[in-house]
Amino acid sequence: MRQFKLNLVQCLFGALFSVAMSSPARAYQAELASAKGLLAHGESLSAYSQLQAIELEHSGKPEFDYWLGVTALRAGEPSHALMALERAILRQPNHAGARMERVAALVQLDQTGAAEREIEQLRALSPPSDAQAAIARFQAVIEQRQQAKNGPQHQGLLGVDIGYDSNPQRFPNEITIDPPPPTPKMLDIINDLLDFGFKRSPPKVYSRDASTYQRLQGSYQGTLPIDAQSRWRISTTGQAQRYTEMTAQDYDLTLVQAQFGYQRDLASQRTVTLNGSALQGWSGPSQSRLLTRWGSGVDLRHPIGLDSELTWQFDAQHNRFSAANNNYDSGRLGVQLVTNHTALRTRLTAQIEHEWAVGMRDGGDLLHLLLGAGIDYPLSNRHLIRANLNHRIRTYQEDGYAPFNEFSATTRRDRIWQARLSWLHQFNTDWLLEASADVERRRSSVNFFDTRRSQTQLALRYLF
Repeated sequence: MRQFKLNLVQCLFGALFSVAMSSPARAYQAELASAKGLLAHGESLSAYSQLQAIELEHSGKPEFDYWLGVTALRAGEPSHALMALERAILRQPNHAGARMERVAALVQLDQTGAAEREIEQLRALSPPSDAQAAIARFQAVIEQRQQAKNGPQHQGLLGVDIGYDSNPQRFPNEITIDPPPPTPKMLDIINDLLDFGFKRSPPKVYSRDASTYQRLQGSYQGTLPIDAQSRWRISTTGQAQRYTEMTAQDYDLTLVQAQFGYQRDLASQRTVTLNGSALQGWSGPSQSRLLTRWGSGVDLRHPIGLDSELTWQFDAQHNRFSAANNNYDSGRLGVQLVTNHTALRTRLTAQIEHEWAVGMRDGGDLLHLLLGAGIDYPLSNRHLIRANLNHRIRTYQEDGYAPFNEFSATTRRDRIWQARLSWLHQFNTDWLLEASADVERRRSSVNFFDTRRSQTQLALRYLF
């Protein structure tokens, strides 16, 4: 009898446990079935809202993520659809339905290159005839989009910025440079002059002075097709920045730049671009000539996998300043990897640049290394958070900078950290608002160049 009671209790507990475990599963299946029913009756927004409400609980289940992606896409939310579908594909790489819907989401987001790569993955799964027909329709849409892009394109931008700069001069908090110690003969001459009533010149003091500023800018970008695989690219940019404080107006700046390039599509979705550029700069209250720059370069872009693109960059520059002792020529090699993730886009950058001094530039030649990383995180279709972090190492190849180092020549080496955080809001196709903050920290082997700088900026852009 005792054994019978024990078995009865175990059966009761087992039944209760099964009911407890099956109840959430049945509720989930009911929610999913209800959403499918709403979707079948054309109520995509209601179906999307219903599944979105339980996303935190069921995210990660391939079936749920697939249907969430389908409803999001039908409800006009391709970015959210892409995130959900990528979760489903991550767990079931051969989920043909999820890959097909992902193609549709990528086409809506105008990411035609990624959509073509996804189609290649779909074809590798040997889809049935009806799926092949759908793939053909997507391919036709992609080709239409690409033909439209291959037509003449013209884009313009006008912008006005207001901002605050804590250190336009890039000076330390305050530093004093004393005159060099005189020789014994010079000391005798100085003492004689002092006896006649001449006053000794005080040491020179450098200090930073913060200032607000205004900036006006405009740009134009044009693409003129040559044939289906090649095109001319033209861009011009102009900007004028003015500081409000008198102590910073020596750093007022006006720049005008033009660039002309030839771009050609290669096999395997690679693209090569040859560029030539010219830049002219003016500075100071009188806007005297600061810099003339001529440059040329080549870029090679090619995809890596489905969601990444690698760009190799090589360029050379010819820089001539109003002060001839600053002249230099340079060559730079760089690489950038851009990857689209489920919820964001990342950028990784590396560059090496060599500057060859022309004439008697203090410090001589310069070797410049840069490592950078960036993130674009869309909050919605109209809001974007962008973050960038760069680390630069600048090493001069000869001793110099004696006036800034107690009149003792030394090798200058700077390590620079730069961070920028931006929020972008696009009101419509014509207007864009950007708020940003920048921080720079320079640590130098020469104390005079050991500086801090921060900037804040609010910019309004008109796109046409």
